[in-house]
Amino acid sequence: MQFVDEARFVVRAGCGGDGSVSFNREKYKPRGGPDGGRGGDGGSVIFRATEDLQTLEPYAHRKLVKAERGGHGSGNNRAGERGDDVVVEVPVGTLIYDEHGLLADLSEAGEEAVVARGGLGGRGNSSFATSTRRAPAFREKGLPGEEREIRLELRVLSDVGLVGLPNAGKSSLLSVLSAAKPKVGDYPFTTLTPGLGVVDDRTYRESFVVADIPGLIAGASEGRGLGNRFLRHIARARLLALVLDGTQDPEGAQATLRAELYAAGLGGRPYVTVVNKVDVLDEELRGYLREEFPDAVQVSALTGEGVPELRDLLERRLRKLGERERAVEAVVREHRTFRPTWSGMRVEKTGEHEYEVSGEEIERLALRTDWNSPEGVENFQRELERKGVVAALRRAGAAPGDEVRIGDVGFDFS
Repeated sequence: MQFVDEARFVVRAGCGGDGSVSFNREKYKPRGGPDGGRGGDGGSVIFRATEDLQTLEPYAHRKLVKAERGGHGSGNNRAGERGDDVVVEVPVGTLIYDEHGLLADLSEAGEEAVVARGGLGGRGNSSFATSTRRAPAFREKGLPGEEREIRLELRVLSDVGLVGLPNAGKSSLLSVLSAAKPKVGDYPFTTLTPGLGVVDDRTYRESFVVADIPGLIAGASEGRGLGNRFLRHIARARLLALVLDGTQDPEGAQATLRAELYAAGLGGRPYVTVVNKVDVLDEELRGYLREEFPDAVQVSALTGEGVPELRDLLERRLRKLGERERAVEAVVREHRTFRPTWSGMRVEKTGEHEYEVSGEEIERLALRTDWNSPEGVENFQRELERKGVVAALRRAGAAPGDEVRIGDVGFDFS
């Protein structure tokens, strides 16, 4: 399966079913009354993180994901069937964006996010019966489901990210650190997609995941080479390992890597330095590198020299990071900020004889109204008067015959 870390498509929740207009017609019940049932709610579009997927390739060519609409209500107070939800499984580490920004970050297996909610079903005529209105002959229509264009972005989850210039030996190092079998070649940009390997030696308290990130070059944070596309995967790593080729200007390589990480906003991420390919160096050059990089681990992915020491160092650093993270979590208490959602009403004059009324409750009322039913239109007018919309329009200067628009609905003011 091809590795794909971005996908874009439209999600559409199901519309709510319409309510029913029905009257009881049983024998010996001449005045059975209204018994129209309500419509079923539409299905929602839900995203769920799973460890069974490692790529967004199944959604690379999708254009639309939609849920079922709710069933219509019927007589004898029978409610319509609820529309089925659609559950979209994505890899762990998937971020979901819409035009306004981040919607959800699915960073744990089983985590779910409702991306598009189904519309509510409309009420049947039995719901409008009162002591003074004994036989209502109108119903509500179901509300449309939410629809939005989303963008999925996969960021590989790892404990250690191997970062280096092309041909620094990151793939070879991953193959000796773990049981992974990445593509290895004696040429730059052998790694075109991130590769993962698990280090689970019995001597370690916990296993950890190492990610091989495609090679960075100068200007990667500005879009050069493959680095810009895969810098996002580095952002998920808890610890970075800067892999330097000991035979090809390691000082310059480290400066380039640090500069690109800083430009990408990752300059403060904890890291260790690894000098690779020391098997071809003499003792004098090795001593020079020890002086230049006193905290670095010298390894040879080809011969295995220094690899056990590197495993131990990574495990110790991750353990310290874990203890620090748990300490911070113990000190910082979770708090929530509740912000009131505006659900009032606003009347604006948009033209010489044109007015627009906005507000969640009023717009939902217009969507629910059955405009083919005279009684439904009369009920809509009564609700406008009861909610103060008519009075607000008069205060704004509306006169009989002026056009009033509520959402997608337009009518003449009277």
